[in-house]
Amino acid sequence: MSEFSTFSATNAQFSTDEIEKILVELLNNNDTTKVKFENYDGKACEPRVSMKPKFTKLGRRVSEAKCYEYIWEMENRENETMNQELCRNYLITQLKNGMGPELFLLLDPNVIFGGRPAIPGEYPHMGAVGWRAKDPSVKWVFFCGSTLISNRFLITAAHCSKLSVRSKLRDIVNSIPEIVRLGVEDIADNQFNINGEPMDIKIKRIIVHPKYAPPKKYYDIALIELEDEVKFGKVQPACLWADSDISDLGSEGTLTGWGYTEHGAESNQLLTANVDFIETPQCDNILKMYRNRNWRGFRSHQLCAGKLEGGIDTCQGDSGGPLQVRIPLKTKGKMYWTVGITSFGIKCGQRNRPGVYTRVSSFIDWIEETVWGSTDGSFK
Repeated sequence: MSEFSTFSATNAQFSTDEIEKILVELLNNNDTTKVKFENYDGKACEPRVSMKPKFTKLGRRVSEAKCYEYIWEMENRENETMNQELCRNYLITQLKNGMGPELFLLLDPNVIFGGRPAIPGEYPHMGAVGWRAKDPSVKWVFFCGSTLISNRFLITAAHCSKLSVRSKLRDIVNSIPEIVRLGVEDIADNQFNINGEPMDIKIKRIIVHPKYAPPKKYYDIALIELEDEVKFGKVQPACLWADSDISDLGSEGTLTGWGYTEHGAESNQLLTANVDFIETPQCDNILKMYRNRNWRGFRSHQLCAGKLEGGIDTCQGDSGGPLQVRIPLKTKGKMYWTVGITSFGIKCGQRNRPGVYTRVSSFIDWIEETVWGSTDGSFK
């Protein structure tokens, strides 16, 4: 018998919290290889192995195959979390009934006692692009958003690759961003919290689309490559909408960002709003009075969204963030189609001044080649 087998707990002796405290100490101080599991019935907490299916298919793009893979992984993580919770409850019940604590040694103590893994947030793909601040008490300032699309790449606006606004340059050490902050809704440094979350990951390089030529407002798209891979869980990627036709997605998209509010103040809290997709000819006509030498009207790789009555829009600080549509799933976690990237607007939230977004589908070949090395998801 195990040296733990004489340990007994009843409802009268220990509360659940006290039981867990004792078990943590046992797990930390004993060699689990010497433990025998004579009382284990072999069923309640058996490891569940899920075989990952192949998501490749003849004629399927690599980004589409990756989207199916991301959804499967999210569902699998949720199932594992549920199984761990069921097993944990079973073991506590057995322990209260007098069974020894050796059963707990079958499980990862970080999973059992550290709390269940966080269910992904409302927008788990959002990344805040950070510049090193001159003020050492602040450390980082965030002027752009981005969207995680793989375990090492995010998508953003090309104009976020290097700041040129003088008022912002006064506050930062370098015009080039250095980190992406993931896994958080409040980007204030004092919100940096438990378990290494949120994650600040260094930027390895920013790949700007070769046709981007500032100050012109076309081809406003870039990819951020991270130095370290992201482990999916609370943080997870979004999918890419590869079709130029967005009619199947409905009439509305969702904006997310940490930009200015209607009161003129920057927001540390991630904000979200729904906007209407607006037909390009209509939008081009509405915005024609704002054409200039840097923007001479809509091109096919741009799309329009907003509320023509005003009041809802992206603003400074939202650049690079996604225009997205939620994928209807039965899971607790959320997954989105990334349709556009916030590029520019005429002021913020004004009547008849919708925003202009870079159309992701127009650059899908370039994105897939850069991120996954191929556009073909048939055989990978």
